[in-house]
Amino acid sequence: MRVVITRAENEAAHLASAVEQIGCEPLIASMMEIQYSEEPIDLTDFQGVVITSGNAVRALEKATEEREIPLYCVGPQTRKLAESLGFTNVKNSYGGVKNLPIFLNRETTPDKGPLLFIHGGNLAGNPVQELAQGGFRTASRRVYFAGAIETLPEDVRAEFEKPDTPEIATFFSIRTYKLFRAAMEKEGLLPKLRDTVAVCISPAVADFVREIKWKKVHSADDMTGPSVVKKIAEIKEAAEAAS
Repeated sequence: MRVVITRAENEAAHLASAVEQIGCEPLIASMMEIQYSEEPIDLTDFQGVVITSGNAVRALEKATEEREIPLYCVGPQTRKLAESLGFTNVKNSYGGVKNLPIFLNRETTPDKGPLLFIHGGNLAGNPVQELAQGGFRTASRRVYFAGAIETLPEDVRAEFEKPDTPEIATFFSIRTYKLFRAAMEKEGLLPKLRDTVAVCISPAVADFVREIKWKKVHSADDMTGPSVVKKIAEIKEAAEAAS
């Protein structure tokens, strides 16, 4: 079973390895290239850092030697990454960015100081405004840049040109889906996705992906990479049982 991986180049290899371990063939079609800011970050005046992506964690690790400042992350996968990079005071919310203000109001208070929100410039789901309404002082800083890749790799395009198209395509963000859809459309291959199953990181991404025709659309159970791999394994097992 072939699995198209649309994650950014710095994250695709890890997912490809996990996909291989469950007996599937990964096809890497990265739709974004990540570049990290080289400017250091002074965290002296902040009570904590708000993080909504793994790339923001990686950028922070490069920008400061501070490892004890509280990090407030969206999702357990981002928390685990932060801990693996040496950060020692990490907590995570569940339910996506929309639940972050509620989580922060439970974990801390505005009188402890301002919060720093670090991001990659795509501010869809930006929590800063809601935090400000809740009385928190906030600052926002772009720490990485996600450049679009607008063409399909030749090997992936060739697979979609075959009569039997790749069985699964994975999407970890709405932006990567939009770029993949545009690349497929440019090649005249968009109708081929009717025979492909989409596996998405979250219900929100899955809802957006349903704008076009797929064989089926699934979302991960808990918005983590391992959960995406688990869903792929379930699809593979069901297909083998039915054959």
